[in-house]
Amino acid sequence: MEKLIITTSHKPSKEQLIRAKHLADEYGLIYKNRRHLHTDNIYFVVEKNLTVKVKKDDFEFFFHPSIVKIRMKNYISDKKDYLLSNMNLKGNETVLDLTFGLGSEALLIASQLKDGKLIGLEGAFPIYFVVKESINYYPYKIKWLKETAKKIEILNDNYKRFIRKQKDKSYDIIYCDPMFENPVFESSALNPLRKFAVYDSLEISDIEEMKRVAKEKVIIKAHVKDSIWDKYKFDKIDGSKNSGVFYGVIYLK
Repeated sequence: MEKLIITTSHKPSKEQLIRAKHLADEYGLIYKNRRHLHTDNIYFVVEKNLTVKVKKDDFEFFFHPSIVKIRMKNYISDKKDYLLSNMNLKGNETVLDLTFGLGSEALLIASQLKDGKLIGLEGAFPIYFVVKESINYYPYKIKWLKETAKKIEILNDNYKRFIRKQKDKSYDIIYCDPMFENPVFESSALNPLRKFAVYDSLEISDIEEMKRVAKEKVIIKAHVKDSIWDKYKFDKIDGSKNSGVFYGVIYLK
């Protein structure tokens, strides 16, 4: 596979140059001076604030907290969020998020983990690299978001492969949000992901592995029209008819 390129924004600071060259060494990328950059492939850019984005022609993808701020505001005001309500976190859990993506739901979950932590998997390297190398550099204006990001560990792996290598009952809760079979294209925050996303369909054997590895519960997120609801009988299905997004819960205790 052709090595990917990393560069900086125009007129970079010394810190940007150091970070770009360090990331090139760490991840086996090719560092190129922005003025000498010529490529038809995607490439990574270290920004002024030291976050990383991926670009190709007019397309770019970068980390941002997405709708997590709105969801948290709503949750604080009326205690209503389908994911958090069904997680029902005590605060000391280890949560495994099998499909990290932009990490907005991971941030929401981790915000409730006072003494716990969240481990997130992302199978697509460009998404993993951008989010992992930006989540702690992002200029958060809200303190709880900045503190929450520190409770998250992100790994680059395919969830189907990863889950089968884990020991029995090694995580308290497992959460899986695979790409919808019926995409909600109104969700503009997710649209940039579609270029790079891993589209492995969720199988019953995957859910059985999740049940083996989790101690307390497994939660699956899917669109109301997705086939998983016909394939598997969940203990509880909860969600919004307006958005069509539902959470299937499997209790293991």
